Amino acid sequence: MRLRHLEIFHSVMRTGSVSGAAELLNLTQSAASKALAQAEHAFGLVLFKRAGGRLVHTREAEQLFVQTTELFSQVENVERLTRKLKRNPQDHLRIGCLPSLSLGLLPGIVGEFRARYPGVSLEVVTGNGDELVENLVRREIDISIGFDMPAHPALEKLPLGDIPIVHLARAAGTAPAAGTAGGIRLAELEPAQWIGIGGSDPLAQCIRDAWPGLEESPTNPMLETRSYYVAAAFAREGTGFAIVDKFTAQAIASDMDVRPIEPALSIPAVAFHIASDVRSLAFNAFVDCLKTRF
Repeated sequence: MRLRHLEIFHSVMRTGSVSGAAELLNLTQSAASKALAQAEHAFGLVLFKRAGGRLVHTREAEQLFVQTTELFSQVENVERLTRKLKRNPQDHLRIGCLPSLSLGLLPGIVGEFRARYPGVSLEVVTGNGDELVENLVRREIDISIGFDMPAHPALEKLPLGDIPIVHLARAAGTAPAAGTAGGIRLAELEPAQWIGIGGSDPLAQCIRDAWPGLEESPTNPMLETRSYYVAAAFAREGTGFAIVDKFTAQAIASDMDVRPIEPALSIPAVAFHIASDVRSLAFNAFVDCLKTRF
């Protein structure tokens, strides 16, 4: 016995005829008649008889119909729930994010996502790229948002877009800086005044790769930190200059001189997740919001 056998039987009982069942199931009448015969054979019961050109159900069919009515009522409930979940997924997403992006990028995305999917609860944790990868592998978060970097073999990478890299310095005078008037070339900067990002940070490596002659320079950055925010805070005080991503600058550098790098320099942003996991509707919807923002 197969579900298809129950479906054709139930449809004939509901409509009172093979032609009605055929229309309901989008079948030809001959296909519906054949399916009904196969169902009766599978059940080992006579379910319908012909009387005066009409199809008359048997007592056995009446008893069976009670059970199939309950069964297909549950099927309809599942279909309704599926449609509801498509419109408004119910889930809990655990999001990992770099501290810089969690302030400059994530709030707008979370606001947009929550407006569209109020049934999904969110949890946000921050950390550097290596920490977020470890959290993913331990399944402590569902998705990690950061800069492109070599990932664990168990993870899948979802490209989001490119983030421009900008130069930050203390604003001249006491008034806030007036936008991003002129660009700055890396070759014209003095490495000794650079407040760098230490370690194996992807943004720092991107800057080092693009800065002409930096590797041959005998001068190290005047100061190194592991936080873009800390680098920006030192630059605000006039200690030196910082080079950060655009979202960090938008979030904390409104009172500073923010200028683009020329030629334009950017760093890819990506989301990581466990490759073997089935992505939920809520997960895909959140990734769509991320890509839309980029």
